[in-house]
Amino acid sequence: MEKIVEPTPLQREFSALFPSLILASSSPNRKKLLEIGGSKVSVFVPETEEVNAGSDYIALMENNAKAKMEAYISSPSFSPSLTAISADTLVHIDNRLLGKPKDREDARNTLRLLSGKRQTVLTGCALYEKEYGVTLFCDEAEVLFKTLSEEEIESYLDRDEWKGAAGGYRLQKNGWRLVECIYGDWTTVVGLPLKRLIDIKRSHPSSSS
Repeated sequence: MEKIVEPTPLQREFSALFPSLILASSSPNRKKLLEIGGSKVSVFVPETEEVNAGSDYIALMENNAKAKMEAYISSPSFSPSLTAISADTLVHIDNRLLGKPKDREDARNTLRLLSGKRQTVLTGCALYEKEYGVTLFCDEAEVLFKTLSEEEIESYLDRDEWKGAAGGYRLQKNGWRLVECIYGDWTTVVGLPLKRLIDIKRSHPSSSS
């Protein structure tokens, strides 16, 4: 795939609909995804445990996002009038769910597993709007990895982009070099499905950010 040149039209469209919001996530990647498009983002870091085991992947991802949103809503930081978003991302391949690598060796094994294969990236999301409460959904995108040599894997690991990234890579930085193509919304792979959020917002024309 080609390098993503930001801000993209999708990011600009999102920011026009969500000029300001609360992001209930500690992910700097998600925050940057929104801010580059022009949104003003305030961060709330939820203290929740991300669950990555279970057979119902859709429910699992939605529940993880819901837990983060509930942590925000029940906190003293909650502002009922402000739109808020939370999300959680995992990679599904060979009947396994892959979260964030524990260390470099774990990241190495993850990239070896993904090499030359097609994976499913699932991002569960919770959108809070004053007029509509919390909307839950899970979006999926398919990612086909290039066949990677050991030298390519080690070179990528040297960049430390695997740290804190589901599947051990970051698409917006140099992770795009590992990917052959994406089937679906690239922002779902990054960790925040902007297209689905835009669609929901447009279906709620009276809501405000």
